[in-house]
Amino acid sequence: MTRLSHRPLVILGRLAVLAIILIGAELGVRYGMLSQLFFSSPSQIFEALLTQWSNGSFLQDAGITILETMLGLAAGSLLGMGIGLLLPQLRLLSSVFEPFLMVLNGIPVIVIAPLFILWLGLGVPSKIGISVYIVFFAMFIPVYTASLRLDTTLVDALRVMGASRSQIFWKVIVPSSLPSVYTGLKIGSGLALIGAVIGEFVASRAGLGHMILYASGTLDTPTLYLGILTLAIFAAALSLTIDALGPVLVHWRFSDEK
Repeated sequence: MTRLSHRPLVILGRLAVLAIILIGAELGVRYGMLSQLFFSSPSQIFEALLTQWSNGSFLQDAGITILETMLGLAAGSLLGMGIGLLLPQLRLLSSVFEPFLMVLNGIPVIVIAPLFILWLGLGVPSKIGISVYIVFFAMFIPVYTASLRLDTTLVDALRVMGASRSQIFWKVIVPSSLPSVYTGLKIGSGLALIGAVIGEFVASRAGLGHMILYASGTLDTPTLYLGILTLAIFAAALSLTIDALGPVLVHWRFSDEK
């Protein structure tokens, strides 16, 4: 049985699991099998959504977190890809800066986050900065590694034929790095959201992280679950969007699935 013939069964299985979770949570909370202090039913979460929607806070919080995530993902990916492609071409600079970059990558983002809050304030720029920081390394490391391990046979052949460094860069190095760019996007899409929410946890005036933190502090369990579910839905949508870019960036790897 092919992968395409499996797809309807997979979709039905996923819907069945989702239905079991939702019905189980609704009945468990309603009949006291699950404590309302720690759990919330789908109907309570929907009521919290209506309340947040009516006062305008839900769209504001969700919009801010989405903006922070998307800008952080875009800027961090471009920066990581650019430096990851260019640094291996400058071997002296690569040898000098590589250990410093690896040390920065090893510092937990939760430690770096307060610095961005200090530098950029409590608003959106600091959350974007945190996302850029964490996404940069998710993109830089695979692209940088792929550029260092580039097959020199093709490069040497092009040099013999008189190709310039610019032609080699655009015709060989950049196309060869596209699978790594796709990998970086896959990893970075989730990390961008994590960076934005961590920044909102540390200090913020709005955002889904702020909503979750405030709901947790006031024991507003339905709103707490609303924030978590909204983040999960956005993360899933972002992941599906990146998946759709796969056949565009590395079409040869997906051609056998058609």
